[in-house]
Amino acid sequence: MVERVHYKDFTITALKLLLLSLVSGCVTSSPVTPMPTVNPQQLILFHNGVVITMNSEQSLATALAVRGEKINAVGSDDEILALTKPDAVVIDLQGTTLMPGFVDPHSHIFNDARQYMSMSLSEAQQLALENGITTLGDLYVTESFLKEIRIFDQAGGLQVRTNLYLVATDNCGRPQGDWWKDYPATNSPGEMLRIGGVKIFADGGTCKDVALSFEREPGGGFGDLFFEQGELDRLVNEVHTSNRQVAIHALGDRAVEVAQNAIASVLQGEPNVNRHRIEHNTLVRPELLPRYGEIGVVPIIYALYPSCEPWWDVPAEYRSWEWPWRALLDANPRLPIAWHGDDPYSNRVRPLDELYSFLTRNDVNNEGEVCLAAEWQEAHLITAEEALPMMTVNAAYALFREDEVGSLEPGKYADMIILSANPLTDDPHKILEMEVWMTMVGGRTAYCMAGQEELCP
Repeated sequence: MVERVHYKDFTITALKLLLLSLVSGCVTSSPVTPMPTVNPQQLILFHNGVVITMNSEQSLATALAVRGEKINAVGSDDEILALTKPDAVVIDLQGTTLMPGFVDPHSHIFNDARQYMSMSLSEAQQLALENGITTLGDLYVTESFLKEIRIFDQAGGLQVRTNLYLVATDNCGRPQGDWWKDYPATNSPGEMLRIGGVKIFADGGTCKDVALSFEREPGGGFGDLFFEQGELDRLVNEVHTSNRQVAIHALGDRAVEVAQNAIASVLQGEPNVNRHRIEHNTLVRPELLPRYGEIGVVPIIYALYPSCEPWWDVPAEYRSWEWPWRALLDANPRLPIAWHGDDPYSNRVRPLDELYSFLTRNDVNNEGEVCLAAEWQEAHLITAEEALPMMTVNAAYALFREDEVGSLEPGKYADMIILSANPLTDDPHKILEMEVWMTMVGGRTAYCMAGQEELCP
């Protein structure tokens, strides 16, 4: 059994490991509807909209063409409509916003679908698509779950591009053996299922406590650091020399420091070609902030600050260390920092809530109710222009997918969403009212909101 402690209340829950029930090569509790193929000559033209490309050379457009699975052209209405052919599908966006699908590089929506949401893989995937998630990283992959999701993919059921991170230690810091070495990383262009790397827990949070450099209360201790520095250095080096990416869970500042040191020890000043990552980074000492860029670490960060249900109480003198996103961006202006939803642990599955929180620091609970940020958290506001790349192209970079998805450019896969309004220009508080009207993956409509069929090819 795997002991898990829920982030919000740290009460221990015992979870049974998933037992696979296989009949004719399918998981009986996850009925599969195979994904239809896309005609490589199919031409779809979107026009009369706001096209947010996430391409720095052409950030905005009004129209876009899709041929088969990929984006064919981006430009003005006149430029795209000039491509019209008799069999083309022409979609009038009617002023709505077309942008890349959300890329969540750290999620548990698949591996914890049953335990936390009582959903099958198909149902969890549908929830992701309805909320505009087209690519994700699954950050807790055991050998049994790896077999299950491979069966789901082989049956044609996987519609969200998924990167798997195999656990070398569990969330209580216990070694899980060398099983991950039997499954090499993959990197085939366009693949729906990819083995991306290895997950290591450096401190507590979901089991035991976060590792801090201070006591939250007198005599309360400094939390649980799962590794001595040399031990973590050796494990990270094993992953690095096997040409895999490492993702290190680090919530507290002591864990962030040992994780940074371990990655620095294997890179020895060389570029981080494996794109080793540190996950969460929820409490960071100021002197550690510029080290991400100095080392080349890819930080993956929360958007929602837990105002509705605080995870812990931090003494006032350390509050500026919590979720210090403004300071992190300012200290690392050229670093591809990425968000994560950490679904289903962090409130409802809805990236638009995270975008709203980045821009306001307010929290949104499972019922959609807003909890206002404390004044000290408002110091870490970021803009929509900064947040959206973190949720698309930067997140794709963290998953080695930036040549395929994350921006709307010719040659990339047509993984896109239509939003009811423009998050770049509207009042941030209106983001809570925005809706995903269409989700497309590889040129195929994977979700269409009822009543918006005219926008869905």
